Amino acid sequence: MKHMIILIILFPILALGQNKSLSHYKSYYISKKQFEEKFQKKDSLGFIVKDNDTLIKVNSLKRPKGVSVAYERKDSTFLEYYKKIAFQSIHKDSADTKPMKYWKKTIKIYFGKHISKKVKNKVVSFINEIDSRVDSLSISVVKKLENSNYIIFNNEDYQYSENISRNKASGYYIRWQNSSNRIYKGYIRINIDKLLSEKLQVQKIKEQFIGSLGWFNLSDELSCTSYFSNCHSDNKRMTELDWELLKYHYSYGICKGTTKNIFEEQHRIAKEIYSKTNHRMSFFHPY
Repeated sequence: MKHMIILIILFPILALGQNKSLSHYKSYYISKKQFEEKFQKKDSLGFIVKDNDTLIKVNSLKRPKGVSVAYERKDSTFLEYYKKIAFQSIHKDSADTKPMKYWKKTIKIYFGKHISKKVKNKVVSFINEIDSRVDSLSISVVKKLENSNYIIFNNEDYQYSENISRNKASGYYIRWQNSSNRIYKGYIRINIDKLLSEKLQVQKIKEQFIGSLGWFNLSDELSCTSYFSNCHSDNKRMTELDWELLKYHYSYGICKGTTKNIFEEQHRIAKEIYSKTNHRMSFFHPY
């Protein structure tokens, strides 16, 4: 996260009052904390104070291997939908949210032995479509438990996770790294005694899988057919908005693992830069 903030700080300073291409600049301003972490005193070319923050000038950026991607612009209506779905509240009166969650490594799915072949095949077809259509999200199916980081099982299987209620028809549980908010482990449990048809079992696995891709909220504002809708339906499908929301969550054109307040501030800065320079801010994502 700290490496991505370098560009967030950098571009507003370079952009103010300028109409030149940003590539013409050969010096950069970074925060004092970032300077102390990666540079020596001799690397400083001076400093400025902006909004009570000390920014130190250097002639190059030292950062890990990664990729820099231009900010992805979206209209305000879409962003309001996205924020309500992607950010979990801390509590009802909180001004900010918990950080968004996402998968970085390939999701490797293992199916419990009592998941029927028909159910498995339909779920695999669904996840293969997600894998092919959503950039930066990689999903595969594995045959051995030890090669997996995601398990789909039912009440007749070995109970791989005790964190999913056995009283519910279905549920998911995910684990993430607190430092990066990257999800690294996932589970889905269905109860076939409550989901009597294979169609319902497939439907519930799909619903839980979508939720587990980002610890997403459900919305009262979307059509019942949407996987992000807080509305019961036995005929949910990936709507155009569902695809757009999921693709955006995994887009490198936004900063990952942030709270809603940081997310909104980045958009404000990016729009200000574009209006003043006609250039887009970029986000740096370490590998």
